[in-house]
Amino acid sequence: MENEHLDKPLDHRVLRLEYIIQDHDEELKELKDNSEDLREALNKIELNLKQIKWFAMGASALYFADSFGLTAMLKILGA
Repeated sequence: MENEHLDKPLDHRVLRLEYIIQDHDEELKELKDNSEDLREALNKIELNLKQIKWFAMGASALYFADSFGLTAMLKILGA
């Protein structure tokens, strides 16, 4: 059963291999396209996470400045 394909003529076997290689080439192209799409999506997610981080750091700095009375001092100074 395993060597059943060896009973076929050589040109038939070569043609079969060419079709298999062509299918593999198409699958590789699809995988590369998917990989590029995933890379772009991950870069956008990373950018969003950086924006969230800086927003949280700014909110934290504002909270601590308010708790130490720095915002009241800035209001007095007119800044």
